[in-house]
Amino acid sequence: MTRLSPHLNAVYDLPVPQIDMADGVPRARDFDDSYYNADDGLAETRHVFLDGNDLPARMAAADHLTIAETGFGTGLNLLAVMTALKQYPHLQIDYVSLEASPLDADMMAAAHAAFPAVGDEASALRAALPPRWPGYHLVILAGGRVSLHLHYGDAGDILPTLDISADCWFLDGFAPARNPSLWTPGLLWQIGRLTADGGSFASFTAAGDVRRGLQDAGFDVHKAAGFGRKRDMIRGSMRRSAAAAVAEGPKKQDASHPSHTHRFNPPGRVAIIGAGIAGASVAAGLARRGAEPLLIDSGSVPASAASGNRAALQSPRLSVDHNAMSRLSASCLSFAARAADAAGATIAAGVLALDAPDRMAARHAIFRQQSWPDSLLRDAAAMQPAPPGLDGEAAGIFFEYGRAIQPAVLVGMLAGPAEFVGDFAVSSIARTAEGLTLGAADGRHLTVDALVLSGGASVGPLLQQIDAGMPVEVTRGQVSHVPATPLSAALDMGVSFGGYLTPPVDGLHELGATFSRDLNAAIDDAAAHAHNVNLLPAGLLPNLDAGSAENLGLRTSYRASLADRRPAMGQVKDDIWMLGGLGARGFTLAPLLGDVLAAAILGRPTPLARDQMAGIHAARYLPE
Repeated sequence: MTRLSPHLNAVYDLPVPQIDMADGVPRARDFDDSYYNADDGLAETRHVFLDGNDLPARMAAADHLTIAETGFGTGLNLLAVMTALKQYPHLQIDYVSLEASPLDADMMAAAHAAFPAVGDEASALRAALPPRWPGYHLVILAGGRVSLHLHYGDAGDILPTLDISADCWFLDGFAPARNPSLWTPGLLWQIGRLTADGGSFASFTAAGDVRRGLQDAGFDVHKAAGFGRKRDMIRGSMRRSAAAAVAEGPKKQDASHPSHTHRFNPPGRVAIIGAGIAGASVAAGLARRGAEPLLIDSGSVPASAASGNRAALQSPRLSVDHNAMSRLSASCLSFAARAADAAGATIAAGVLALDAPDRMAARHAIFRQQSWPDSLLRDAAAMQPAPPGLDGEAAGIFFEYGRAIQPAVLVGMLAGPAEFVGDFAVSSIARTAEGLTLGAADGRHLTVDALVLSGGASVGPLLQQIDAGMPVEVTRGQVSHVPATPLSAALDMGVSFGGYLTPPVDGLHELGATFSRDLNAAIDDAAAHAHNVNLLPAGLLPNLDAGSAENLGLRTSYRASLADRRPAMGQVKDDIWMLGGLGARGFTLAPLLGDVLAAAILGRPTPLARDQMAGIHAARYLPE
């Protein structure tokens, strides 16, 4: 398989920017250009981008704005926006930014040192930076009021995949003469496509080719006084009468001109059926955007079903061609690991995927011949010394951003802002004049504006109640609680091998898990334990006290998946949405997908790539 793979030597990494500091100003060697004006970069940002888009007045009048940017750089433009946001406590911002060569935290710290006026914001940004992986990363700042959507990669590749509606653009990046690929007519047309009615732009450059490209993209373009010694800059607004002409512009491969985010009156009170990791993640996304989530569960407490295990792993499902679902998995891990760390749910950082079973060994062999960011995956053979308790068994791939977590802690943090109603087994869903009314088996009723189905293994019956059935497959899994030994207690990472093993929590490892489609078969604890123990690679078995079932505890739960083994997220009926089919990777997928779904419910931007959104959208299983 390795010799025949067309993906050998593929590069899925990002270039490392080569930066020189000249009088406190970072300068990019590759472009021979500075990241900002040497006189006063912060003043330049405020003059060109904030004042150039009339942002102070618009921030005072709006409750939400979408700002998009070409060239994140040092993050200085965002820091200026975050500082201004303090004056407008009613306002929330989605900030969509693209960067081909992201700086790391140390590089940013050197640049930020010159701007003590934004010191607090700069420290918060650096502390929250995602890993330097190509693709999409969500960063939550300013107490949840700023959703920073960072896209790492080439803008020319990324913009055509997005469907957002930006209120204003910061057209930044290095000068057109030094970085022409960021200012092509096709790219400027994409910016026009992604601009809201009446949306605006501002840029430090007044180059003629840029002005003409923006005019062709549907903007009215005007010169204005530049900053400092720069005579001119440009600013402008979208004239929607030009939309048809924009659709026929130089990038004719997208003549459909996809519609922008639909603006509507968002629901206030949203019920979420299922208080596990999926439901809690949706609730967290709704709450931080000002909605009123109501978590409903048949159990008496959150995370009482499949999300209730003592420990769990977060790890990605990557492919050798790093296709749309592989890239989405990496984006989900980026956010989920940072969420677990912030919640204090992390038991151990890092997951080691052993070269077992054979199909994983073949995939790993290709990974080793490709170029990936080290913090995403690397050959475990480079780990010195070998992980404790795994001497001689460490052949595999190491995921630095993998996590072993305590589910109850993460779910508790995410569900915290929501109202919780327990012991409410939903038996009916009816549409009434007041909204959607949910009936419980015990006769209670609740009425809400909108509904999210995220009940894990119960999502299938819930979909049937609203005549939106899907081929949901439910499987039973049993995990063993294995006492730690002096040797195994030193394990400081999660391990996967067809099954999985966690570091100990309160003296017990989690070892699992069984996989049964026959839900009617009687549960045989001894057989389940034997299955889990037999999953262990031979070299790990002597390290654990797993010899007899009598020494072990057991927990049984049920998980749901769909035929294509991809999640299902999106609207299924008017005012009814779902997040389900997460299978065994709920703690990796749900934190990001729950936040994305919350944004969609409230009419906010969902800047995942189009092929990723299509790959998981619930509509793929619904009749047209």
